[in-house]
Amino acid sequence: MREAWPAAGNKLALHLYARDGRRVRARMFSPLSGTIEDPATGSANAPLGALLLSLTQEAALSIAVVQGAEMGRPSLLHVTARRGPDGIRATVGGSCVPVLRGEATV
Repeated sequence: MREAWPAAGNKLALHLYARDGRRVRARMFSPLSGTIEDPATGSANAPLGALLLSLTQEAALSIAVVQGAEMGRPSLLHVTARRGPDGIRATVGGSCVPVLRGEATV
C-alpha cells in the first residue's frame, strides 16, 4: 500500500461508519502504521461527532458508537458534541475489552 500513496508516509487511516439515528457502528483501519484494525478509536470518533453535528442546525449531538465487534473486541464509546461561541467541541468516553494488564515497580 505504501507504493500507492507515497506522500501519506505512515499516516493513512480509514475510519468507516454506518449511522442509524443516535447509534453508530464504526471500524478504523490504519495498515500503514501497523494497526490492522483498532477496536476503540476515540481520536477518530470524537471528530466524527463534531462532523455530524456540523451537518445539522442542532445545538448538541449525542451518539453511541460500537466498534471492534467484528474483531472480537467490542467497545462502546459515547460521543457528545456541542456548539459554543468558539465552535464545536466534542468529547468521547466509554468502555472496551481489556487486552492486557501490567504492573511496574521502580
